[in-house]
Amino acid sequence: MIRYIDDLNVDVLDIKELNELRKQKHAFIRNKKNYYLRKKLVEKTTVFFDWYIAYCKNEIGTKIYKDKQLIECILRATFKTKNQWKEYLLKSLYLSCKYVEYLRDKVSTKNISAFEHTLIDLEIDLEWLITHFEVQYKKSTSKLSLNSGRRRNLSPTDIYSAARTLFHVEELTKIEDLYLRDLKPNVMFQIRQLLEVFGRELIGYHSIEDKDGNPIKKFTQISWGFIKEEVKKTNSRIQFPFDVNIILLINKWSNSFVHTTYLYSSYVQFFVLKTIGILFASKTKGIQTYTGKVVQKFNCADIKISQYNSLKTDFENYLSSRMSDITVTVQWMETDKVVAYIISE
Repeated sequence: MIRYIDDLNVDVLDIKELNELRKQKHAFIRNKKNYYLRKKLVEKTTVFFDWYIAYCKNEIGTKIYKDKQLIECILRATFKTKNQWKEYLLKSLYLSCKYVEYLRDKVSTKNISAFEHTLIDLEIDLEWLITHFEVQYKKSTSKLSLNSGRRRNLSPTDIYSAARTLFHVEELTKIEDLYLRDLKPNVMFQIRQLLEVFGRELIGYHSIEDKDGNPIKKFTQISWGFIKEEVKKTNSRIQFPFDVNIILLINKWSNSFVHTTYLYSSYVQFFVLKTIGILFASKTKGIQTYTGKVVQKFNCADIKISQYNSLKTDFENYLSSRMSDITVTVQWMETDKVVAYIISE
């Protein structure tokens, strides 16, 4: 799997399955209408996926990680120790394997063209991951040179192009005409927006305004800051049916993407999008609220709030302490519009 190139005096990855996939991909790109080339590309993709899944399972064994363990590691912004970095590589291998297993059942002769950009980026990211895993985790060799690479950040031009493509998407006749390398990161923008809206509706307010009725932009993400402090209490008034720290970490991650435009690997985006589903997973047919009625909220996790009036007062005080120079007004929702179940007022 590792080959020494004498002329360059370097070691490189030499994965037969990946090399053959790339050769077949180049042949297909030159003649996408050829069914035989399309079929062969799917076959070579499947062969490489099988190889990668076997490679990962050989390294990981039967180890299973919980979502929180993965989130805490994979979304970490910096690595302070070598062990943290090695942990990141191992858990990235675990996650990427899950994503490749998923893709293996999705790619077919009918949609291989649509997967073109996704597969190109994935090949590059998996090669990068294997390289670092072999050098820094397994220490198979002291250094490996990469055979490929990609830009890790979206440029303003990329974002502009993606916005125009999305707006004019109806004008395209084929999905393969979409440049998904720029488009798919919009998932991270949408995750950030949904968390902002969900947090606001969980606390139960429409907006936070100054004395003139203008929304204060500083407070767009304030709900999760308040929730973070509230759930630290032993008698927290907000009860989550899952570990809310998972959502807090995803919120921090999605906010950082908006400012850095760092393109996380597709297997990371896949994992985050799947994990955030806990916000919408209800497991009950109804919960009794403060009104005495049994209420069922659809497409919403079974989050409960007790002593709601005192929670609202503390939220207003929380805001005022962070904006002491101006008067802050919270425009509250009707209690039946709040995402959470209000157990007591």
